Amino acid sequence: MAYVTRRKLEFALYDLSQGRKVIDVAMDYGFGTHAGFTKAFKKCFGYPPSLFHMHVSAQPPGKPAIGLIQSNIGGMKNMHVQIVEKESFLVVGFESRHTMPQVKRVSDIPAFWNTLSLEFGPLLSRLHHTFTLSEHCEYSVCYNVDESTGEFSWLLGVGVDNREDLGKIEADMRQKEMPGGLYAVFTTPRVPEQEYPQSIADTWREILTKWLPDSPYEYDESRLDFERYDERDHAWLHEGTCQMEIAIPVRKRS
Repeated sequence: MAYVTRRKLEFALYDLSQGRKVIDVAMDYGFGTHAGFTKAFKKCFGYPPSLFHMHVSAQPPGKPAIGLIQSNIGGMKNMHVQIVEKESFLVVGFESRHTMPQVKRVSDIPAFWNTLSLEFGPLLSRLHHTFTLSEHCEYSVCYNVDESTGEFSWLLGVGVDNREDLGKIEADMRQKEMPGGLYAVFTTPRVPEQEYPQSIADTWREILTKWLPDSPYEYDESRLDFERYDERDHAWLHEGTCQMEIAIPVRKRS
């Protein structure tokens, strides 16, 4: 029955990725209620369905392979993961709310930067020129997801870790405190710049379809996942190659 449930949920994932409402998918696969579907999903995969919907472009499930039902932790190639205890930190940046039908997940956003009202280039420059004493890195965070409409908030910002910089925060900047705790931190493989966006999308897929469902950890919904970009993101410093980090808040499975 556990196997049957997992296969049903795999097909439900694909239906969700096509823009169908959670309640409709739940009824189609016999879960009865939105809450029942979400509970079964979290028990099977270790995270809520909205997390998958935001970060992964699903494909129709392939033919089942009975020999692969057993857990296969750590099967990802060329990707490094660390389980670390992080202290809380502050992200300061610019928040935008999105309802564009094309933007269904974080990995879609770069393709639509030119059409969004948020002009990210000048704003990032402004942030870095303002907070000169803090570590040079950027954060991308999504939150306040409305599963019924696909609407979500996106914060593009920088980490502010210097006390003197705190006094430089301007009125139109959004502050978001990121709680400390246990995180699974994944470093994407170093790839040529033209392969970088696909590398990030592939890493999200590996995390949510392979690592997290079969790991001894589950997603901690009391905190937020985030993407972190430091100097490794700058191709001109690394012979045309790039990499970044994805941090997932986790806790031991109960």
